[in-house]
Amino acid sequence: MENRGVPQDRRSRRSENLLKQSFAELMKEKGFTAMTVGNIAERADVNRGTFYSHYPDKYALLEQSIRDKLHTRLQQHLPPDAGWNSDHLQMLAVNLLEHFRSLHGRCSPVETINPVFERTMQQEIKSLLTAWLQRLKPEDFGWNVPLDTVALAASWTLYGAALEWSRGTAACPPEETASYIVQLILRGTA
Repeated sequence: MENRGVPQDRRSRRSENLLKQSFAELMKEKGFTAMTVGNIAERADVNRGTFYSHYPDKYALLEQSIRDKLHTRLQQHLPPDAGWNSDHLQMLAVNLLEHFRSLHGRCSPVETINPVFERTMQQEIKSLLTAWLQRLKPEDFGWNVPLDTVALAASWTLYGAALEWSRGTAACPPEETASYIVQLILRGTA
């Protein structure tokens, strides 16, 4: 009797994974605007109620998909103890540049997706940088600026530079571009 919750959790995770997989397939086939919650649920072979028990709408599933892709990439390319230093900021910048380049052109530039993508990516980058900054000791920095403001400014710098670079506006390789971005961030916070 004690294990009654385990199968439900397993079923719930399975349903969520099926919904994510169906969403990804339909995104490639139909695009975000044309797909419906009904399409996603049908493809996942679950009912609409199951969809709504996981996500309030398809925009929430889009946000989760964006977060998952970024987290997977960063977990693969950043050390688990990554923090606010030039080496780890360089790794983060390179991976953001490459991540944005891999996404550019895959999703049609639909106006409804871009604001969700922008908000989600910027929030995730800011959250990561905030965590890195919070692990610093006060003597590690001499800023008269709140850490949250530093994380906010740095996240927008990383996001904006990665977005523009992914559009092909810069001919620099990702490592060189990342180096410029990191110099700007670190000198701006020094």
